[in-house]
Amino acid sequence: MGMRHLGAVALVLVVALGCARSRPRRSRVRFPPPQPLPAFVQVIVRDAVIAPSKSDGRVWDGFGSIPQDQLEGLGALMRSGHPVAIAANVVTAVGSIAGHGVAAPEPYGAAELFVAGQSWGPRTLDRQGQRDTCIALWDGAMWDRVPLSPAVHISGQLFDRDLEYPDSIGNFVINYGHLVEALQARRVYPVKVDDQTWGQVLLVGIEVWPQ
Repeated sequence: MGMRHLGAVALVLVVALGCARSRPRRSRVRFPPPQPLPAFVQVIVRDAVIAPSKSDGRVWDGFGSIPQDQLEGLGALMRSGHPVAIAANVVTAVGSIAGHGVAAPEPYGAAELFVAGQSWGPRTLDRQGQRDTCIALWDGAMWDRVPLSPAVHISGQLFDRDLEYPDSIGNFVINYGHLVEALQARRVYPVKVDDQTWGQVLLVGIEVWPQ
């Protein structure tokens, strides 16, 4: 009985080892190593999406206010973070009040890039002939050979151009993390800035390219 028992155990071990060897090995998914970040980049501030009303709901120019349901819808979209839907909602809100003696802002401003607290010079945010829009496009706001490091940030401020006293739309800051995200996106990258100042500047579009 002892020899038979040992033989049965040996047979079980042989079968188990054979099954283990016959099992296919799981292939490991190998991801390519991350590309190193460039030492220097070109930075461009391209555009901005501005809220259809001031922080208290009043329109930028004229009299009246944006319907509350549209403002609430915009708030929900801002939480979702989808830039195309945000811009479309702003256009719809402005269109709903067009022709009633009110208008969108005439946005302009400036942005300044800093490296370790040192200014690399301000750039004007404006476009000739641009009027009454919440989707603002800029010309020429660019910096070359910017060292890509956590010590870099962009500070900007936007205004609504009026005949007498320009209204402040809001300030925004774009930091190193935003620059890296834009570089990796390889396109105009919308940075959400609606949580800064009064929430009237919603998105700022930037481009970052290696140099």
